Amino acid sequence: MAAKDIGDGAIAGIITGVIVGVIMVLLALVGLSSLMPYIDINAVFGGLLPAVGGAAASLTAMITLLLFSAIVGLVLGAIFGAIFENIPTRGAISKGIVFMLVLWVIFGLLLPIVVGVGARVPAAVTAAGIISSLIAAVIWGALLGLTFTWVSGQTAAPGTSPVFRP
Repeated sequence: MAAKDIGDGAIAGIITGVIVGVIMVLLALVGLSSLMPYIDINAVFGGLLPAVGGAAASLTAMITLLLFSAIVGLVLGAIFGAIFENIPTRGAISKGIVFMLVLWVIFGLLLPIVVGVGARVPAAVTAAGIISSLIAAVIWGALLGLTFTWVSGQTAAPGTSPVFRP
């Protein structure tokens, strides 16, 4: 574990977190706009969460989501950089996917099952959460590995060749 890898991972994590956050915001906007002709979004959100109203489509909520995903990316990227050499695959992208799949097993598979069973959530809702979080973990992991490779190449000391991480 090198301090450079932890720093590169943190930077790569922030970049990846912002990219994933933008994708989430765009998906939320597309999803909300596609429902507006059929249902009153404000009434739905106001009915489920009092005083939230149109918060899902507000600029403040979008910025908060981007900041949150950048902070989560920072933490995940630093951990990824710290254990990068110990992940048992060859390429950085596959290492990122493996890293995020391990986190998915803990937080995207086990946790929703435990919480879903305890809260008597319908199985279809739990399954949809598990599958969507699996897709997100693979995308986030691939982006993290790709970004980590790019950041590692950008931060090489002058006069030295960057470490090749396929």
